[in-house]
Amino acid sequence: MNRFLESPHAPIWNANIGDRIQKDDFDFVEDFKKVFYDSKKNQTYLGREGAIEYVRKNLYLSTFFQDQLKGIEFAENFESIPFTTREDLQSKITEIIPIGMDLERMVINPTSGTTGKPILAPNHPKAIGCYVPLIEWTVEKYGVIPIHNPKSTFAIQLCYQENTIVYATTHSLAGGAKFAKINLHPHSWKNPNDIETFIKESSPQILTGDPYSLESAMKMSLNYKPEAIHSTALELTTSLREKLREHFHCPVINSYSLNESGPIAYACKTNPEWMHVLPHDIYIEIISSETGEVLPSGNIGEIVVTGGRNPFLPLLRYKTGDRGEFQYGRCSCGDFFPRLRLLSGRKPVYFFKLNGETVNPIDVARILRRNPHIYQFQMEQYTKENFICRVSASNEFLDLPVVSESTKPESNFVTPKNPLQIELKTELENLLGIGSHVKFDTNFPLDGRKQIAFINSYLDTLEKSK
Repeated sequence: MNRFLESPHAPIWNANIGDRIQKDDFDFVEDFKKVFYDSKKNQTYLGREGAIEYVRKNLYLSTFFQDQLKGIEFAENFESIPFTTREDLQSKITEIIPIGMDLERMVINPTSGTTGKPILAPNHPKAIGCYVPLIEWTVEKYGVIPIHNPKSTFAIQLCYQENTIVYATTHSLAGGAKFAKINLHPHSWKNPNDIETFIKESSPQILTGDPYSLESAMKMSLNYKPEAIHSTALELTTSLREKLREHFHCPVINSYSLNESGPIAYACKTNPEWMHVLPHDIYIEIISSETGEVLPSGNIGEIVVTGGRNPFLPLLRYKTGDRGEFQYGRCSCGDFFPRLRLLSGRKPVYFFKLNGETVNPIDVARILRRNPHIYQFQMEQYTKENFICRVSASNEFLDLPVVSESTKPESNFVTPKNPLQIELKTELENLLGIGSHVKFDTNFPLDGRKQIAFINSYLDTLEKSK
């Protein structure tokens, strides 16, 4: 591990992170792995009856469950249980967390990268540890046999951001195999020419990351051949998947995951446009966005999740805000868990500086998410240098003339007088590059609905004009 950390070609590490796995956690994950692998072998997916048992188990532990289920015969009429929304997670999290939980080991995963509505999703090391067997099973389906050895590197996670944590660790649940998160941005390296050298000397079995980072690695002409690419967080388009496969000469596995639940589905090997439900302990419904009614197989609607293993965040008919189609039935790939096809998922949106450099929207989300006055946001680039940041915010932040969405022309910029707005405007413009202009629209509704957080209408206009 020291050779890994102290390599002359290593990135500038800026964080120390371990898996925080203790003996009881290790046993928990081992038990989960056994049940999960047996379920895959025997094709025992958590159906409606399993979901009812899950609800019954949590009924006396969570006051939120008790409130939601009050007066409902849920065993007979599961579909009458009210949905859990992102707003519930934001405003009622103390009621959702089961009574009597030891909060000492709680891990907070802030999320808002594509939704614009920050959520502090609590989690536990043992639930995060379950990601290991889930991801390993996924890559095994594509022919990768994970090496559990302290000398091996199972995965390197790629990022491309102005600022992010960069670290390396070993994973006790993978026999001490190494794992690292690195940032491809030149700011993270003593010498940017070291990126390829470091990856080659680390020799990771797989490279993982969001489509933006993977595409960045490809455009940087990274010359490394992992055994597989694991893509997550954002929608991976078919064209980018093919380009990545051709560049890295390996299978590219798309996955669907939420901070709130962990991995949910992975791309079918036979037909990658579809994704098989991955864990055995999650129940999925597709509902009509208009009526909330459960839709039969073959219909498109919003994805709703019940179950999971996060002890701090039991999910009860949680509306993900993502849309898709669900199908049951046997598959030629050998995984007979139901299949999910995501529609209009979290497409990656890039912003551009005047000099042509791209800006990862996650950097924008990081700035807005950590601002305590911003409750919900959306950022749009509508000309080469002009951006509009729509926010629902605190009264202190809103103490300025409102800029409506219709006032897009450059002549209608408002000069901020509020120090909170001036500070945020400066921070965003520093990120978006010299010559950029950010104005605020404070009419953004705080309605609890999942919002499209990033829009580049300027790029859309350019593409349409070609």
